[in-house]
Amino acid sequence: MKIEEAPATVAVPRSRRTRVRPLLTFFALVALAVLVAIVAGLLPRLRREKVLEAAVASVENDKPEVFVATARQAPANSALELPADLQAEIETPIFARADGYLTKRYVDIGDRVKVGQVMAEIETPELDQQIDQAKATIANSKSGLAEAQSNLVLANANLRLSLKTYERWKQLESKGTVSHQEADEKGATRDVQVAQVDASQAKIASANQMVVANEANLRRLEQLKAYSKVTAPFTGVVTSRTVDVGTLINAGNGGASKEMFRVAQMDPMRVFVNVPQAYVSSVAPGVPAELRVRELPGQVFRARVERITGAIDPGSRSMLAIVSIPNPTGVLKPGMYTQVRFASARSLPTLLIPGDALVSGGKGTQVALVDASGVVHFRDVKIGTDMGSEVEVVSGLSVGDQVITNPSDAVHEGTAVEVHAAAAKR
Repeated sequence: MKIEEAPATVAVPRSRRTRVRPLLTFFALVALAVLVAIVAGLLPRLRREKVLEAAVASVENDKPEVFVATARQAPANSALELPADLQAEIETPIFARADGYLTKRYVDIGDRVKVGQVMAEIETPELDQQIDQAKATIANSKSGLAEAQSNLVLANANLRLSLKTYERWKQLESKGTVSHQEADEKGATRDVQVAQVDASQAKIASANQMVVANEANLRRLEQLKAYSKVTAPFTGVVTSRTVDVGTLINAGNGGASKEMFRVAQMDPMRVFVNVPQAYVSSVAPGVPAELRVRELPGQVFRARVERITGAIDPGSRSMLAIVSIPNPTGVLKPGMYTQVRFASARSLPTLLIPGDALVSGGKGTQVALVDASGVVHFRDVKIGTDMGSEVEVVSGLSVGDQVITNPSDAVHEGTAVEVHAAAAKR
């Protein structure tokens, strides 16, 4: 029996084992470092995600905080205050009516003038020549009239003679002393004299008309000559001057003409006020008003409504009223900004809400309401008078409605909110 011997184990040299062991250790350390880096980068990310999830959950669970104010009924009588600009009762530009050169100027900007006062004088050489020519034309036409009158006297004398001659020849003709031909010739002579009288009368009428026309032309030129003295059309103050001595003046108010002065009548003054439709029924001619000017503190100027247009402007939904203010001391100046106050009653019941509760956008003017369950609803409103801190609401709200002041972007239709009362404004 043959016995097989087990194969002998191959022995690894000791030097080889010594070289493999450091490689395994190196790879193990690299793997451990990679694992540590992965864990170090993943843990902060997981923590941030948990924080964000917690914040989102907190935001979703928290309700936006809003401050609300209550819509309240406006008083039946109120002081309606509207802005306006003061204007002079009359302010007129002064143009020349005669061509020439300015030779004298008697007033300047700020001077007070009385009606009819001479403000400047214009030298008019061309107009003076036209006046002389018109006078000569009148003298010539009067000479022609005198000549026509003399011709009429002569024609009447010749007519009387021809009439008598014709009568005598008719008597001689009836006795057969002269022929019919000779009698007819005398009759023809009489007819010629009648025609000459008619022609002389027509010439006199034409000469009379010529004299009248020439005299009218002279009066026109003399009237233009009177305009060489520029006078004030009414009592007022000179607010503008654009000419001086030596300036070439062209007559008229257009083209090459130039405004010489501007005069304003400042007593009384007036303002044009646009009254909102809700107050139209309370503003009528004779209604008293008060004016206040910021630059004149403590002074209140009494005024009254002088007239109204009686029609509503469809664009602004307001009516124009003209208010007249006495200004005997001249303290009020044209162009001043003023506030006009009327004590009037509202024609429609209105509500008052804070001005910062309005939301303007593509859907028009709205307010955000909070119902009893704390849910937001937007509602369209129609605004009356804007009084700054508060505005009037003509329609769209009811007394006691809770409106959100200064609504933020977090406030939307149907949003549940946490309600706080807004602080009262003083």
